Amino acid sequence: MNDEIIIRAMNESESDLEQVLLLRRIVFNSIVSRTVINKEILINYLKRNPEVSSVACTLEGKIIGVLLCGHDGIRGFIYHIMVYNEYRIKGISKMMVNRSLSELKKVGINTGFTFTKSSTFDTEEFWNSIGWTVIPDKVYIENKK
Repeated sequence: MNDEIIIRAMNESESDLEQVLLLRRIVFNSIVSRTVINKEILINYLKRNPEVSSVACTLEGKIIGVLLCGHDGIRGFIYHIMVYNEYRIKGISKMMVNRSLSELKKVGINTGFTFTKSSTFDTEEFWNSIGWTVIPDKVYIENKK
């Protein structure tokens, strides 16, 4: 395993889309989200939110981490941070967050929210370490129809 990691914008290429969807299926094991995300949905999302979602890649081009990010013109949103288990101790999540936040700032977005499963990793410690505040007990509603 090479230690050099490239952090870049997620794009609409077939390779990026397939690798992102595969990583999502493996990491989430199809139980975290009831929402089906497919190539068409990802393409539409990336078109509405250009340059702000991030991927982490090996030098060979294998996507090993994904951060799905967007904004509504007022606030930024980070929906998913996914990294293959064998790469989790390398600070990849933090590098992707920093890249995406930098891209949000370029379009005037300075505040935002993240949606994460609290048991995924040490949520509060991670977000506090990069200057964000964890607000406990917020309610997330999902239409299951």
